[in-house]
Amino acid sequence: MSWLFVRQRAWWYNKIPLSFMLVLLLADGKPLDIAVGVLFLTVVLAVSGAANYGYAINELFDVEEDALIGRGNAAARLGRPRMWLVAVVSASLSLACAAIGGGVQAMALTVLELCLPLAYSVPPVRVKERKWLGVASDALAAHVYPAVLALIVAQHLGIRSVTPALVAFAVAWALSAGVRGILSHQLHTADQDRAAGLRTVVSDIGAPRLERGIVALLVPLEAVSFAGTVFLCSPGIIAWLFLAAYALYEGYKTAAGRFEVMAFRRQGQPYIPMLEESLYKAWGPLVFAFDAARVDVRYLVFVPLYIGLFMPHMRIEWHRMRVLFGAK
Repeated sequence: MSWLFVRQRAWWYNKIPLSFMLVLLLADGKPLDIAVGVLFLTVVLAVSGAANYGYAINELFDVEEDALIGRGNAAARLGRPRMWLVAVVSASLSLACAAIGGGVQAMALTVLELCLPLAYSVPPVRVKERKWLGVASDALAAHVYPAVLALIVAQHLGIRSVTPALVAFAVAWALSAGVRGILSHQLHTADQDRAAGLRTVVSDIGAPRLERGIVALLVPLEAVSFAGTVFLCSPGIIAWLFLAAYALYEGYKTAAGRFEVMAFRRQGQPYIPMLEESLYKAWGPLVFAFDAARVDVRYLVFVPLYIGLFMPHMRIEWHRMRVLFGAK
């Protein structure tokens, strides 16, 4: 069955943790009942299906480009018919889960989501080659869709009343995180893109200027909009104490000079807060599970579940904590 998954490490470890965390944040303060279980399964399965579909479509239309730079391609390895089957199965899973958990609104949103990889990869539109349109398409598909889907399903199931302010903050957070993510990816792959004849935002703006723009504009917007999203979800004291401690932790790592960040450059550079997404990928899901447990202790089941599903992120954070405390 492994052939059904396309570059699953890329989307599982980078896209799903944010969805996992947002589901726990939206459910915080509510008992762990069937509705919360449906919310969790709907978002994780629908987002996983959409992500696998998106990567399958990208592989189908990147065969020649990948061959130019010597990068492996699942469609070239497994054949186009099988890759189309993967895309259809994945899209069907995403649509079915969205419809069951979130009704017509969630299904309509997912239809739009499934159109984005087509626009991103398929000629003649292929916004992947249209610079900022490609950046926007990737951010919408990878980050904004999961956030809006979670809001729709939470309201549809009666878990949380979704206000316009919550939608605005959550979309701003997801969009800024998504744009930062794809721009960081383009910075990492600038040489490969150049070899394949693909012009990106990095080609036009230049890496140093783009890095400064991300740090000066996107990172503050992401931090403020995330804080607003958390505030409007009204978590308990555990979450707020942790967020305060995490801000100090990020500040210390920046000032200490013993930490590096590789979000922009493979060789690393001095630490910049927020870029490594430790909050989303390691600490946040655990903290919101603990915070939700103040209302229903059964939420603690999400702690070992998350650690088991995303162990690589936890190992990275364990190493950082050892460095922080000077462990040998």
